Amino acid sequence: MPWLAVLGAVLLALVGFADDRGAIAAAPRLGAQLAVGAVVGLTIGGGWWILAGLICIPVAVNSVNFMDGINGITGLNVAAWGFVAMAVGYAHDATSLMVIGAVTAGSTTAFIPWNAPVARLFLGDVGSYLLGAMVGIGIIIGAHQTPSVLVLLAPLSIYLADTGTILLRHALRGEPLMTAHRQHVYQRLVSEAGMSHSTVAVVTVVLASVVTLAWVSGSLLLGVSVTLVTFGTYLASPAALARIVKSLRQPRSHLPCSQRLARAIRFRRPKAFDSVARRLRYEEK
Repeated sequence: MPWLAVLGAVLLALVGFADDRGAIAAAPRLGAQLAVGAVVGLTIGGGWWILAGLICIPVAVNSVNFMDGINGITGLNVAAWGFVAMAVGYAHDATSLMVIGAVTAGSTTAFIPWNAPVARLFLGDVGSYLLGAMVGIGIIIGAHQTPSVLVLLAPLSIYLADTGTILLRHALRGEPLMTAHRQHVYQRLVSEAGMSHSTVAVVTVVLASVVTLAWVSGSLLLGVSVTLVTFGTYLASPAALARIVKSLRQPRSHLPCSQRLARAIRFRRPKAFDSVARRLRYEEK
């Protein structure tokens, strides 16, 4: 079975390489993803597995591709998925899944130093399609061979939440779904909240790890609760952090006199309090 993952991933990597060299329309790219998904599902068992492949492969490939927009983010998150896949495969004696996880984790871990904190190499579409296909095929094989499909999905939870909300927003607005944009949460954390690429990458993998640990516990209630809270926190973070940054950067001299007085009282600064109080008395005259 690992040969199937490698073959499917390489085929989609070739599509990504062709897109890197000269833009390919969205329809042919999606068609290639659906074709690989159908073949994977047919090889595993046919029937409903074909439907699973038709859904899982495009979702995984495009989630990884859309989220690969800052240094280190895909290397860290896909490496985390690979290590989880190795652990799940080992726990359930699923050799194919363990091999796919090892290849994915090893390749991305080796790539990270070249991509973060300063990028000397980039994945491009060829790399993101390759890794996305490995992840998607691994999830399908894991669902077939183990009862831990939710644990396998959990490391991608932040990717799925971020990409899913963007696609839903575009669909409601009638905008193209497959075009590049700068509205992802991780992109806004960089552009609006002023966070570094490395910080955002680490935050995403930490949040995904929290969700994964919740599902590893085996408690459905804990898994759902932690996932929802994590999603809400992550999706709301750009706007909240941007407000905090704006407040911290606001020059104190531009604050109204009453606010400066309140701050002086709050922080117990007698000299500042006297200065502002004199200013207030002068203004009242």
